[in-house]
Order: sequence, then structure tokens, then C-alpha cells
Amino acid sequence: RVAPRVHLAARWRGLRHASTRPIHPRATVIDDPGPENPGLDAAGLNIRRGGVEGRNLRETLANAGMTPEQVRDVIYAHPQLETQYDLVNEVQPRINYLRFLDDNDRLDGESVSSCIARQPQSLERDFHLVHEDADYAVVNKPWCVRLDTPRGWPGKVRFTPKYPGDLSVEDWLERRYPDWDTVRFCHQLDNATSGVLVAASNKRAAGAAAKLFRERRALKTYLAIVFGHPEKDEWTVDEPMGRDPDDPKGFRERVDPEHGKACETRFRVLKRGKLNLRGRFEGVPVSKVEVTPVTGRRHQIRLHLQFSGHPIVGDNAYSEDTDSFRTFLHAHKLTLPFDEPRGTMQFVAPEPESFAAAME
Repeated sequence: RVAPRVHLAARWRGLRHASTRPIHPRATVIDDPGPENPGLDAAGLNIRRGGVEGRNLRETLANAGMTPEQVRDVIYAHPQLETQYDLVNEVQPRINYLRFLDDNDRLDGESVSSCIARQPQSLERDFHLVHEDADYAVVNKPWCVRLDTPRGWPGKVRFTPKYPGDLSVEDWLERRYPDWDTVRFCHQLDNATSGVLVAASNKRAAGAAAKLFRERRALKTYLAIVFGHPEKDEWTVDEPMGRDPDDPKGFRERVDPEHGKACETRFRVLKRGKLNLRGRFEGVPVSKVEVTPVTGRRHQIRLHLQFSGHPIVGDNAYSEDTDSFRTFLHAHKLTLPFDEPRGTMQFVAPEPESFAAAME
């Protein structure tokens, strides 16, 4: 299965010109500190109150503006839309997400119906657990889904939903575990990245897991699809990194040998092939890479792959790709060496079907 897009998500980060579309009611955030509070830009965006509806997939796609021919062709090319995707919890919210991007001029002039017809995997949004016990719930997070951790930070507030069906991991866990006093994430995962995410039901458990990350004892393995065919099968990047002063939004990082923080990432090529996504980069050389970050800096993997000359497909912050529906970075495996009696635990989020579909 596949999820929307990272490149689409990346376009969230800044309006390039004023919208000529009808203005919908806008969400407001009290005491929004602006760019220093990532994600809280709702006050400057067009927010839809009503979402797409439909009694079944075909009716929903038609209501999203697709012609009968487009509906027929997209279901033929991607039958999982009918056989696997959840209409109410995946397809309709993802269509609302694309409509939100369109309302704010973030589809580069492409229509919602064209986006869906070209890359139907963009409608996937599958929340599910890979492990649960009395202390921990380990989620396979969909791409372009936020955590909502800013709610607990000093001076910061909860993200505002930007379209009907907009759901954070925290929202999803609160519904599944109504008896938890709060959701405690034990580590971070970028909005654009899918895969393993650990949350704790209590302070003791959260502290035990967070300590492993802090001491760099947690072993993380990611999968990425990158542009090009690396010359070597294995390589390591240890370039220091820091915030990019040329980014007015304060989002991007850069390699900074003089003032940056030390970091290290190891890479191993698993497969070389061609991109199989309809669009601007269809047919270009790409590779599937296994990634092991030794340190855990923000955007470390994305920046080190760009530095290597092989940016991630769909990563419009660190590549030229604003065409692929998602950023192809997935947190595949996490090993946590807890003290006894719990002992070492390993959590695996299977490789998304979107990765296989994206390469040939």
C-alpha cells in the first residue's frame, strides 16, 4: 500500500502566491509564535469545513472531481483502493488533504483528480500497531501524519486540524487507549516519515525507553528510495550539521563543518532500479538503501543522503522532487535493549507496498 506524498506534504511549508480560490473559514491558534512553532501556520491557510463524501469508493472519487473514465482506470491500475483501503479513515481524509493543498496553491497547478489518477497510492493512510503491552504501544505511523508532541512543550500549543479527517498519532492513540492519562512519545519521527514509533502509557516506561535513545543504545534501521545508483554498496557520512540560515522558515538543516553538531549515518544499497511512479521522474535511476543512523539529529538521514548526491525520492526539502506523492523514508526496525526482566525488544514495521510499487 502506499501513502500520499511527501512532496505534496512539503508544499505545506509556504504559500508561493495568493490563492484566487474562494476563501474558506480559517483556523486560528491562540498565541501562535509563528515559524518557531513548527506546524502552527493554520491562521494563514484556507481550511475546509466540509469533506468529500460518498457511499462507496467510486462515488467518493466522482465527488472528488474524477471522470468515470478516470475512476475506471485508477481502480484497474490500483485495485487495492477497493480491496484494502478504508474508505472513511484513509481514502476520504487523503482526498481532503489533497483538496487542502489545492486550496492553498500547493499542487503546482495540478488538479486533485489528476494527482489521484497519476499516483493513486497517495490515498493510503493506514494506522496500525506492531506491538502493545501494559507499558508500550508501538505504531506503524503513516507518512505525512504528525505526532502532536508540541502540546506538552513550554509555550507551545496543539496543532490545529487543517482539513476534515486530519488525524495525528496522538489523536489515534487517545481513541484507542482512553484510560491513558496522556500519550508519551519516547522518540521523534518526522511528519513525512512512516514507520516504527514508540509511545508509553506511563512516566516510568517513557523514561526507560527515552534513556536508551539518549544514551544511543537504541538501534534504528530505516529504508529509503533515493535518486541515482551509488557507486559503492556501503558508505558512511559523518558531516556535522546545523540549521540552514538561508531558510526563512527555519525548517531545513545544512552541513556545517565549522559550527555543526557531530553526527554519523551508515548506508547500504539493497537494490538498484528505475522509478516506477508516473510523473516527471518516471524511469530515472533510483536505489533502495538501508540506513543506520548512529546519532539522531533532526533531518540527519535526509541531509546526509543529499550530501552523498542521492537525495530521497519525494523529499522536496532536500531534492528537486515535488512530483512524488510521499517522501520515501520508512523507519523499518527498532531494537531497544531494556534491562531485565523486560530484556531486548525489537519492533518491525514491514516495508510499505509503496516502496515495491515505486521501483522496477
